[in-house]
Amino acid sequence: MCIAAGTVDLGGWSIAFPKLSLVVEFIVMAVVLLIRPWGLLGRAPAYAIATTLPEQRALVIAPGRRSLIAAAIVACAAAVMPLLHHPYALVLGTDILVAALFAASLQIITGTAGMTSFGHAAFFGLGAYGAALALRGGWPFAVALASGVALAAIAACVLALLVVRLSGVYLAMLTLAFAQILWSIALQWDDVTGGSNGIVGVWPPAMLASRHAYYVFVLALAGVGLVALVRIAFAPFGRSLRAARDAPVRAAALGIPVARRRAQALAISGAFAGLAGALYVFAKGSVSPDALSIPRSVDVLVMMLLGGLNAVFGPLLGAATFVWLQDSLARWTEYWRACVGAGILILVLAFPGGLGGAIERARVARAVERP
Repeated sequence: MCIAAGTVDLGGWSIAFPKLSLVVEFIVMAVVLLIRPWGLLGRAPAYAIATTLPEQRALVIAPGRRSLIAAAIVACAAAVMPLLHHPYALVLGTDILVAALFAASLQIITGTAGMTSFGHAAFFGLGAYGAALALRGGWPFAVALASGVALAAIAACVLALLVVRLSGVYLAMLTLAFAQILWSIALQWDDVTGGSNGIVGVWPPAMLASRHAYYVFVLALAGVGLVALVRIAFAPFGRSLRAARDAPVRAAALGIPVARRRAQALAISGAFAGLAGALYVFAKGSVSPDALSIPRSVDVLVMMLLGGLNAVFGPLLGAATFVWLQDSLARWTEYWRACVGAGILILVLAFPGGLGGAIERARVARAVERP
C-alpha cells in the first residue's frame, strides 16, 4: 500500500484523492495516535505520569478583594472607551477582548487541566464558520451566534471522546492534526466555506452595526465569558481538574473521574473559543481558513504564556500585550513579525512566568505571609 500526493495504491489498483495530499500526514498521525497512543513501537507505562510544568503546579489562590477591585477598575476603563470617540481604539479594543476570551478558553485546559493543545484554533475557526454559515443561511443574528458556539462545543465533545487517554506531547499532536484536517476542509470545500476566499459580508444587525455598539456588545459577552472561566477555574470543578493534572492516580483513588473531568474541560474550552470566533467574524465581516490555521493556534499559545498559565488576569494581559505589539510594530516597520518575536522573547526572559504570573506570585506570597 502506498500513499503519495493524494493517491492510494492498493496492489495495482490506484485510487486518486487529489485533495487529500494537504492533510494525509496528519490523518495518518491522528489514526496512529488513536490506535497506538504511545507510538507504533512504544509501550504504555504501567502508571500515569504527571506531565505538568512547575508553573502549573504552583500554589493557586482564589481572587481576593484586591483582585476584585482591579477587575472593577479594568471594567470601568473598558466601559468608558466609547466616550473617547476614537474609532480605531474601539477596533483595537474589540480585538483585545476577543483575543482575551480566546486565550482564557485555552488557559482553562492548559493551565488548570494540564492538557496541552497545539490546535486550539480549530474551535475558534469552527465558531466563526458556524456563525457565518448560519447568518448566510438566513438565521437571526442571535441564533447565528449560538450556532457558532454550539458547533465548536460539539466538535470539542467529539475530540474529547478521542483524547481522554492521551496526555503531554501525544495530546498536543492530536489536537494539531485535528485542527489541520479542519483547515484543509475549510480550504477545499468551496461550495460551503468559500475555499481560500472564505465567507464575506457577515455583519451584525443594524442595532450593532456601529463600532461603538458592537464594542459594547463584545465587552458584555467577553466580560461574562472571562468571569465565568475564572469562576470555573476556582470552583470545586476546577480544583478537581488541578488534582487530576498533578496526581492523576491519587485523584482517581479519591473518586475523581479523571477522564470525565478532562472531557468536560475540553468541551467548556471549545464552547468559549467558539464564542470568541463568532464574535470575531462579526467584527471583521468575513472569515477565511486562516481562522483555523496553525499560526492562529500559535498566537493564542503566546498570549496565554505571556499572561501566565494560572494568572487571573493572564489572558487579558497577554492578549493586550500581543495585540498592541502586533498593531504598533506593523505600522512602524515592514519587519514587524521579527520585532514582535523579539519583543515577546524579551518579555518572556524578563518574566518567565508571564506578565500575569509575576503579579500572581506576588499575590500568593502576600496571602501566604498573612497571619
